[in-house]
Amino acid sequence: MSRFIHTVMAVTAAAAIGTPAQAINFVEALDAARQHDAQFRAARHELESARQAVPMARAALLPQIGLSASGSDVVGSRQFPNSLNQDVRLRVEYATPQASLQLRMPIFNAEARSRVDQTRAQSDVAEAVYRHRGLELVDRLATAYLQVLLANEGKALAQTQLAALQVQLAQVKQRLERGEGTRVEVAQTQANLDVVKVRLVEAEDQVVLTRRQLKRMTGMDDMPLSGLPAGEALPPLQPQGLREWVDLALLQSPTLAAREQALVVAKMGVKRNFAGHLPRLDMVASLTQSQNESISSLNQTSTLRSIGVQLNVPIYSGGGVDAGVKQALADQARAEEEVRTERENIEIEIHKLYQTVASGQARISAYGQSVASAELLLQGMKRSLEAGLGTQNDVADALARVFLARRDLAQARVEYMIARARLMLQAGMSSADVAADVDRSLVAAQATAPRSQP
Repeated sequence: MSRFIHTVMAVTAAAAIGTPAQAINFVEALDAARQHDAQFRAARHELESARQAVPMARAALLPQIGLSASGSDVVGSRQFPNSLNQDVRLRVEYATPQASLQLRMPIFNAEARSRVDQTRAQSDVAEAVYRHRGLELVDRLATAYLQVLLANEGKALAQTQLAALQVQLAQVKQRLERGEGTRVEVAQTQANLDVVKVRLVEAEDQVVLTRRQLKRMTGMDDMPLSGLPAGEALPPLQPQGLREWVDLALLQSPTLAAREQALVVAKMGVKRNFAGHLPRLDMVASLTQSQNESISSLNQTSTLRSIGVQLNVPIYSGGGVDAGVKQALADQARAEEEVRTERENIEIEIHKLYQTVASGQARISAYGQSVASAELLLQGMKRSLEAGLGTQNDVADALARVFLARRDLAQARVEYMIARARLMLQAGMSSADVAADVDRSLVAAQATAPRSQP
């Protein structure tokens, strides 16, 4: 029976995860998600929109050139006395075309310059937010990817348990035919078999649901994936100390970078609002050509050129500028508090994730021992049955314990890998490094520690 279970387990696992040559690893799935995931694509468009704010603000410091043209038809009459003091009325009808080219170039504009600096800082905020969205994508994809692997593992375990119980049911029926068994044993084994069939249906449904979630992110349907780690040995966590992880997160966390850059934006806002008190100096030039400007200049064309400077000095604006400065100072104080809050949240989250990862290896080791104990109990129940000291129900219970322990072990591995990936993401490591670490965990575990069988 042990050889049979070994064979069935190997076949079902291969059917669930596909061959290694065709399996889609996590890095490839991440590349597909970057192109297909709607949330990440929306973040990319949001970043592009934020980048355009810089040239829009810079335009206020560049020359402004405008061309205007107009034309009017004048129709009327003109009345005047002649040399004999007689009133003379003449019909007047003429056109007045006019064209003007204006140039305005800022020489000193503190508010516009501050606005450019502020929009550049806002663009840096958008860059940090976009990087955070990329790390969020890795987190969501890792969860979906590993949940698919866990669902495949659960399905394979259910199929193997079902096959083992089918063999056990056939043996019980043979014992009954030989007069060595009872109908109660047959009924109990059949009941256990029916329960496992229900679990298999639930496992198949879970595979479909997790596959659908992964497809929604990657756009890839029914793709073969890598398998879960088969042993307890996983790559060591680098760095290993908690303080190192906290320092790393405070140094390169994208969420903290976004908060700190938002503080810079708030400080720029104070300067921009204060610039409302400062004068503005522009160079102004124009070229105007007009014809028949008035009735006294009929059939005359004039061309005028002018160049000079224009100074605008704000004196009083109803207190609006002062209120704007106070509002900007309040926004700056709020941004400072948000930076402090984000630092505290990062430290708390790093502590929590580090503790989860640190205890994860111990949990995996404990569940591994549970699997070994359950397999040993199963062997003992089989020998007791052969010696006539046990029952088929005892063997079925022991078999159920084996597969329950294996399921818990697989769940512990998935939770450990998710926590490990989230710790790296929270610390601000690049998505490429996190994705490579996930793949190393899968491949290394499969290569170093083969799965034990009951």
